[in-house]
Amino acid sequence: MTRARALLTTAGLLALLAVCAGGAVVTDVVHYATGRRGTITVRACSHDNESPRSRYQCTGTFATADGTVVKDSVGFVKTYAEDPGARVPATLNGDTVNEVSPAATVTGALVTAAALAGAATLLVLRRRLPKA
Repeated sequence: MTRARALLTTAGLLALLAVCAGGAVVTDVVHYATGRRGTITVRACSHDNESPRSRYQCTGTFATADGTVVKDSVGFVKTYAEDPGARVPATLNGDTVNEVSPAATVTGALVTAAALAGAATLLVLRRRLPKA
């Protein structure tokens, strides 16, 4: 593989990463903007033995911040077990409760920006290579 092709391939992969991470960030931002904020109070978490990665299926009760809406038996997935009674930030969008993580949203935005910057840099470097 030529150096120019390697730079182009890597730039393409970084652009794909940016699209995926950016999509997750947009979804989170839409949930924040359109949903009713609240928390899920964790009832229990159990290890998902069928998943190839370590993950936990958790259940709990969602309540809006003002306490006007309460939904029982809300399920969500974590990479670690939450303790019973823990409070997890969430939003209510229509009938769906979405677990939200401001830290994950910021991390996703940073990954998106870094991937776009990396892809642009590689494309500039590719352009500056001597013509073969």
